[in-house]
Amino acid sequence: MAALAGVAAVASAPGYRAFADALAGANVRVAALEAKPDRWGRLVAWVRRDSSDAPGESLAERALAAGLALYRPDASAKPCRDRLLAAEQAARAARRGLWSEAGSGPLDAVDAKAILAAEKGLVVVEGRVLTIGEQRGRLYLNFGPRRTTDFTIVISKRKLALFEAARVPLRQLAGRRLRARGLVDRGFGPVMEIVSPDALELLDSAPASVEANR
Repeated sequence: MAALAGVAAVASAPGYRAFADALAGANVRVAALEAKPDRWGRLVAWVRRDSSDAPGESLAERALAAGLALYRPDASAKPCRDRLLAAEQAARAARRGLWSEAGSGPLDAVDAKAILAAEKGLVVVEGRVLTIGEQRGRLYLNFGPRRTTDFTIVISKRKLALFEAARVPLRQLAGRRLRARGLVDRGFGPVMEIVSPDALELLDSAPASVEANR
């Protein structure tokens, strides 16, 4: 069994079942990206449809462009990250699939209740960083004044070199708008731990005049 690299399918999205049924019996080309299957026995792979009307079509891009999935920041998907994000953005702008319902879109970082109520799995959250904090080997991007009840992104300092190499200025993000994607820990408030810069998108070009907590 193959799992599409860079894709978190949303089975409840309008059109998902028709998309899946249309692939039944289709000829595809599979290029495995990992040497071993994941814990569910799936091989992470690029899968392309081999047909006369769409030769070499990427199923990951097609699913994202149809609004049937979210971009998932897999390490194996990094080479095509920009294309996959662009496909997701196109679906969001056109209000296709999971983005078609009123109020659909990335969750608002200041709406902790909505984040806590979101379905389990990959969650996309968007908002402005209020403050930066550091404690016990971790860096915190705080989106509200109370870390225990407001949405917070947590990054281990052991991962900071990855963000520096990707030119993501974590300690200068106060006042910046960003989009983050990952799993939400609901045990201590809505907390999302980020381990890769590929899970973050900066949405503005200049920080607002908000001071970071050092």
